[in-house]
Amino acid sequence: MAVGKGILIAAFVLCAATSVRAWWSDGHAVMTEAAVLALPLEVPAFFRAGGQVAAHLSIDADVFKNRRVPTLDNAEYSEHFFNLEYLQGRSFPARRYDFIELCQQLGLDPQRVGFAPYAIVEWTGRLTAAFAEYRRWPEDESIRYKCLVYAGFIAHYAEDLCQPLHATVHHNGKIGADGTAVGKGIHERVDSAPGRLGFTAQALAQGQEVAAFDSLMAGVVDQVVESNSRVQAVYDLLGRWDNADDGQMRALVEERSRRAVHFTASLYLTAWRNSEDIRLPGWLRR
Repeated sequence: MAVGKGILIAAFVLCAATSVRAWWSDGHAVMTEAAVLALPLEVPAFFRAGGQVAAHLSIDADVFKNRRVPTLDNAEYSEHFFNLEYLQGRSFPARRYDFIELCQQLGLDPQRVGFAPYAIVEWTGRLTAAFAEYRRWPEDESIRYKCLVYAGFIAHYAEDLCQPLHATVHHNGKIGADGTAVGKGIHERVDSAPGRLGFTAQALAQGQEVAAFDSLMAGVVDQVVESNSRVQAVYDLLGRWDNADDGQMRALVEERSRRAVHFTASLYLTAWRNSEDIRLPGWLRR
């Protein structure tokens, strides 16, 4: 995955002025509700019934990108993407601060590379701990609500990562072979597509075969690579993203939406299964 430094700089200059948005709120809400609907019966009933609550909360991560709350905006912004090309084929560590150290060794700004994989793993860890509390105190309503809050944040970052333009330096345009910029503005067209095309949670959940990850971080890394591999497919549809009747565009959006639902549901199932092995501290009382 060798990428020339000049190409990376050009891509950054092209895209720097554009805020990296996510799937629009209606898209996030539908995908999150679908992810909950797709879960197997082994996941607790309260959680499987909480899709609309998780869907509501799945939008909050974008609400936090607010320049009038500058410290929050600064912390939140880079949680939504991962520019894989900057690592030029290197593997990346499982823990956020080890990744920051790697970036420093490589002369990279970690906020420019992005933290999406770490946001996903960390929020999934929070849900795992909350599920462990539920196992001990299954009637505690506060614990149930907490699980759905964490589920909303997992969904947002997981769904973002399944949008290919959140896994590449070419997130809002790219430099063509002749040195000219192509595709500027494409990010917004892709983000808005699930809502514009009217996909439903029931349709996106149908036929999903959800499986837990043996290794959570490995599953997230695989999704980064898979999403990055679909970037060219997005650019191949330049000029067609506003045409709701375009069959290829609809097919790609449906494929990415279903991928996001599957990935998110798999994270939920992983958290539930892993929670069985969590030992809560002896001092904890609920």
